Amino acid sequence: MSGSRERAAGPGSGYPVFFASLAVLLASWEAADRAGWISPVLFSSPSRIVSSGVDLLGSGMINDDLATTLAGFSAAFFMATFFGVIAGIAIGYSETLYRIFHPYIVAVNAVPKIVLMPLVILWFGLGLPSKVFLGGVMAGFPIVVGTHAGVRGLDREYIQLARAFRASRGRILRSVILPSIAPYVLSGMRVGINYAMVGVLIVEFFASGKGVGYRMVLYTQNFQIDRFFVLLVVVVAFTLGCTELVQRLERRLGSWRPAAL
Repeated sequence: MSGSRERAAGPGSGYPVFFASLAVLLASWEAADRAGWISPVLFSSPSRIVSSGVDLLGSGMINDDLATTLAGFSAAFFMATFFGVIAGIAIGYSETLYRIFHPYIVAVNAVPKIVLMPLVILWFGLGLPSKVFLGGVMAGFPIVVGTHAGVRGLDREYIQLARAFRASRGRILRSVILPSIAPYVLSGMRVGINYAMVGVLIVEFFASGKGVGYRMVLYTQNFQIDRFFVLLVVVVAFTLGCTELVQRLERRLGSWRPAAL
């Protein structure tokens, strides 16, 4: 019943409440700033963020930084998706590979990825490869986990039926496995988007001379808090936009699932 009510309400049914609460939050924030309760040196306000955003984005001062971060994110997310899906299918399809690699996946996933920064810099230097590696590793784990969970949850009777009709392994993969696990893969990708962006920004925070993360650190060091918040809003908006696109596709492909009781 709850699942049917959610579908009846529609994916955008909560947006009016969200935007209303956001408006209240921004108005309260602005009022607190105008009342002098917020230090302009340590924090900002919605009006100053908008004003600084118009100047910063309109002048094109950070276009190169945005392009650098976007390139690192795109490459990291593509690498995580490509290798994550392949590894997830292999581990989920083979019981032997699952028993061998699943404990390692759990163990390595538990390691805070920021502790890998010294090795990442040592191995890949300060350029794009470092961002791609750390962002790809961080985003790859949820994609691997989601993919192999989808493969292991697949009804084996479908595969046996395809084999009964003498379908090749490639045909089984294309016609049975991939369509069935697509919602699980997209679910992992939705989580991986955030991790890929975090990985790229971590490298830019500590080991880069270019990019949004580098620029955010520079602005805080120079007490340009308004500009820092502009970049923060840009990063959040971009990440939420990508997540929403994947989530919409996930809902469309996952509509075949039975409603939760």
